[in-house]
Amino acid sequence: MSMEAAEKKKTTGGGWEALWCVAFLVTAALLLHLAGAVLRPLHLNYGSTWEQYLAEPRDSIDVLFLGSSYAYCDWNPGVMYGESGLTGYVMGGSEQVPAITYWYLKEALKTQSPSVVVMEASSLFFDRYRNYTQINLGYMPWGWNRVQAILECAEPEKKLGLFFDLYFYHDRWKELTAADVKKLIPAGADHWKGHTAVDEVFPALEYSQEPFLNELTQSEEVLAANMADFARIAALCREEGIDLIVTVNPTYSQYPQAVYDKLEAEVTANEGVRFVDWRNGFEEIGLDVSRHLYDGGHLNQDGAKIFSAYTGRFLRALGYAPRPQTEENRAAWEAAVEYWEELL
Repeated sequence: MSMEAAEKKKTTGGGWEALWCVAFLVTAALLLHLAGAVLRPLHLNYGSTWEQYLAEPRDSIDVLFLGSSYAYCDWNPGVMYGESGLTGYVMGGSEQVPAITYWYLKEALKTQSPSVVVMEASSLFFDRYRNYTQINLGYMPWGWNRVQAILECAEPEKKLGLFFDLYFYHDRWKELTAADVKKLIPAGADHWKGHTAVDEVFPALEYSQEPFLNELTQSEEVLAANMADFARIAALCREEGIDLIVTVNPTYSQYPQAVYDKLEAEVTANEGVRFVDWRNGFEEIGLDVSRHLYDGGHLNQDGAKIFSAYTGRFLRALGYAPRPQTEENRAAWEAAVEYWEELL
């Protein structure tokens, strides 16, 4: 074999070796991702229900609800549809801070174009880091929005696990069931639409005849940062031509009035934002504090039924109208209405 032929063979062989190395690395990465997906716990409620959200037909949602557990406990889109014909989805998360909500909205608008975003206001009082960052970010779809959300919003010690599921869940292998494997099959749209129903009743009247007041403990720096993140949410809504309503939902756990006065002033300083204070609207809405509270703050499933129907009527009175739906999706929403009528 000539020197030229030997050199050519060596070069060709090196090329194949490089390709095999790349193929091995890609295969290993896919297997690790698959293992992480299997080991990561199934998550179907209490916020961050991205798989079900992405199963909704594109551009079929009229109202997008954002925020913390006050959003997914208090609003039941299936009930709202039955009352008003408006479709909705709750794309919130437990103790979700406004910085994460901003990235949720960016991701949510990739598949939906709601007429209005309704954001509950409790999260504007949260500290930057809360107990559920891992859940709120770990179930977001992979993409640039998730990457930026992790880099910007996650605690430093959680970032590695949010990029690599196995870091958090590698020791769950002893707990695996058939359901963990079945969840690899993409979820379909469900009747819950991001809502979480809780059926306990909080005995509020045993403690006080009036809402109880909490002290606002967050620093001015934290509150200012939250309002800056809210300003990004408001700006994104304006860019997309979407109305934005900020609500204080009916609650027995409140701050002093001055806190809400300041909140309203800061929220409405953003162009086009509407502020609605339903804190003490129990009687107007049709809620009974002795029957419709889950705890001091959240509504239970029966309270959510009443409040969601009221919200539907409120939005229709503001002029929001249902968009046309396919026959298939209309039937799916009517099935959701029947589901909740039977359950509640």
